[in-house]
Amino acid sequence: MLDILRTQISRTVPFARHLGVSVEEMQAGRARTLLVEKPELLNHVGTFHAGAVFTACEAASGAALVAVLAPVVMQVRFVVRDATIDYLKAARGALHAQATVVDEIEPVLQALEAAGRVEVAIDVCARGAKDEVVAKATFNWVVRRAPDAAKA
Repeated sequence: MLDILRTQISRTVPFARHLGVSVEEMQAGRARTLLVEKPELLNHVGTFHAGAVFTACEAASGAALVAVLAPVVMQVRFVVRDATIDYLKAARGALHAQATVVDEIEPVLQALEAAGRVEVAIDVCARGAKDEVVAKATFNWVVRRAPDAAKA
């Protein structure tokens, strides 16, 4: 099922697709994205634009969240509430963003079931072509039961 969701995510998030972000890997509570360098993603000094790095990180965090929500993903809606990012080095070449859900998975799903809403924090580490850390980020997502989804 995660392979199907990984493929679907890569196709259906318009902005990430526009930039060329692809979801390489998804496991329960973890995901990794890839963004390949191309001229339109660079800034005025020839390195990845900060917005491109942010988008690769956000996409990885979303994919990690979807991996957690896989059993109920069609019954929920989720959006980023807030995010922080620290840009540590200039990024060149292939950019990989690895995301990990901070909280334990079962309590997240239990809280969602009980309250119909939960907040989930996801940490992301982005690495450049030389496998050096170029950015670290945290995304806080709000997950709500879809208005049209019946409580199981």
